[in-house]
Amino acid sequence: MYVELDRDTYSAAIAATNHGIVLCSKKLCPHCVNMAKVIEKFTAKQPEVKMLKVDSEEQPEVMAALGAERVPALLIIKSGKIVAAKTGLMNPKELSALYDSVK
Repeated sequence: MYVELDRDTYSAAIAATNHGIVLCSKKLCPHCVNMAKVIEKFTAKQPEVKMLKVDSEEQPEVMAALGAERVPALLIIKSGKIVAAKTGLMNPKELSALYDSVK
């Protein structure tokens, strides 16, 4: 289950997350829907990873603050900090490799 972020909650939510993935998406984006499914599969195997989500149309100021310009965009959080970002669709193996590549 995703935690929805907005301008009032995103900063504290990211700071409080030890292991997480932020999905920046919009409702009518088919690639965003597919990426959400990939993240859900990934976190099913790694339950310590928290799922967070930002709607780009409803929260443009959060998107700007996070440096996400396009969707789908993934931000990897470790120890309360964004340590990696990637735009575009990935398969589960690519997501796992990206997540594991950052400390």
